[in-house]
Amino acid sequence: MTPTYPPDRHLLRDLRLQFDRSDAATSTAWLPVVAELCHDAGAVRAGALATLVDVVGGGLAATAAQPDWIATADLTLHVVGAATNGSVAAIARVVHAGRTTVVIEVDLHDDAGAEIGLATMSFARLPRRDGNPDIASTPLTGPLTGTSTMALPESRLDHSLLDMLEIRTVDEAGGVLEVPVGDWSLNSLGAMQGGAVATIIDAAAEAAARAATSDPLVVTDLQITYLALGRTGPLRTKVEMLGAAPGRATARVELTDTGAGDRVTTVARVVATTPPGLQS
Repeated sequence: MTPTYPPDRHLLRDLRLQFDRSDAATSTAWLPVVAELCHDAGAVRAGALATLVDVVGGGLAATAAQPDWIATADLTLHVVGAATNGSVAAIARVVHAGRTTVVIEVDLHDDAGAEIGLATMSFARLPRRDGNPDIASTPLTGPLTGTSTMALPESRLDHSLLDMLEIRTVDEAGGVLEVPVGDWSLNSLGAMQGGAVATIIDAAAEAAARAATSDPLVVTDLQITYLALGRTGPLRTKVEMLGAAPGRATARVELTDTGAGDRVTTVARVVATTPPGLQS
C-alpha cells in the first residue's frame, strides 16, 4: 500500500463519514443515512453499521497501539434499533490496550440519541511496516483538531453498498455469494476491509435466512472472527443454518479466499430477525 491510502475512490471516502477525536481515549464518527446503505425495510443494514464500527474503532485502536499498527481480530455487533434518516453516531472508547491486543467498545445512536446498537472489537498489535498510513495525518488518528472527514467533493455511493462491493449471487437460497477483492474496498494492509467483510457476511446470512423462513428477516447480530486476510479473491461465502423459526434464524457463515486455495479468512455467527421497529 502507498502512504496516500485511501485512494480518491474508496469505501472510506464514499461513505462520507465525519470524525471527531475529542481526546486520546475516545472517538466519534457519524455515518449519513442514505438509501444505498439500507435494507429493503428502510433502515441501515448491519453490515454498514459494522463498517462504521470497524472504521472508528480501528482508528482509535491504531492510536492506542502506536507506534505499532493493528489488524482486526474480531467484531461483535448487536443491533437494537432502526436508523432510517439523518445520521448514525458511533462513540468509541478504549477498554483495554495491552502489549498484544487492543479492545474497543462502540455505542451507536441515531440523531435523537436513541440507541441503535452496541459493538465490541479486538485488534491484534502488529509491528509497523513502511506501507502503513502515517498515523499523524489521517482524520481517524491524526491531531485532535475537531471534526474532519476523508470524503472528497465527488465522494458518494453510486449504487447500493452491496453493488459497490460487486457481490455476485451464486446460490441465493444457500447464501452463497462471490465477491472480488478490489481497490475500492481494500484496507491499509492490501486486503478486504473488515467492514466490507462484515457486509458480505450480512448479505449471505440474510439471503439464507429469508430462504429458510420465507420471512423478510434482516441481520441484527454479528459475531465475526477474522482469521486471515482476504487478498486474492474472489471471496466466497458458505452458510450453515443453525436454526430457523418464524421471525428468527441463526446461521454460521464462513468466508473463503478461492484464489488462495480456498483459505478460510473469516467465520461468523449471525442472527437474523424481524427488522427492529417492525416487531410486534
